Amino acid sequence: MKLSRQRLDERLAAHGGSIQQWLVLRIVSEEPHVSHRELAERMYLSAPTLTHHLDRLEAAGLLNRRRDTGDRRVVRLDVTPLGAERLVELEAVADAHDTEVRSLLPPKDAATLHRLLSTLHDRLLEAPEGATRAS
Repeated sequence: MKLSRQRLDERLAAHGGSIQQWLVLRIVSEEPHVSHRELAERMYLSAPTLTHHLDRLEAAGLLNRRRDTGDRRVVRLDVTPLGAERLVELEAVADAHDTEVRSLLPPKDAATLHRLLSTLHDRLLEAPEGATRAS
C-alpha cells in the first residue's frame, strides 16, 4: 500500500498537487464549513501540520478560512471556485491511478480486496483503541 500511495503522490505532484492537497480539498468540498479541528481529526494530522497545508491552499486561492460567528475560536473552511476546479483535476489523476492499480488484479480479486479492506476499516473504527478480537 505504501508503494501505491507513493506512486499516487508522484502522479499528483506531476500535476502540481499532493495527496494532502487532494484530501483537504476533497473533505472540505464534501463537508462545507468543516472546522480546522474536525479536519485535522479526519486526516489524522496535528493542528500545526494541517495549518501548513491550509496556508498554502489559501495562498493559492483554493480555500477560504473564516471565523465561526458563534464561536470566534473556531475556524471554518470552504473550497473556493478555483479550489473546486483543482479538486476535479486531482480527482481525475487519483481515479486514473485507482483504475491502474485495480487492473493489476482480476476483477473478482480486486472486488474482494476492496470489500475486505472496507470491512477492516469499519471494524477498526468501531473497536476501542488497543482492543483486539480473538480469532
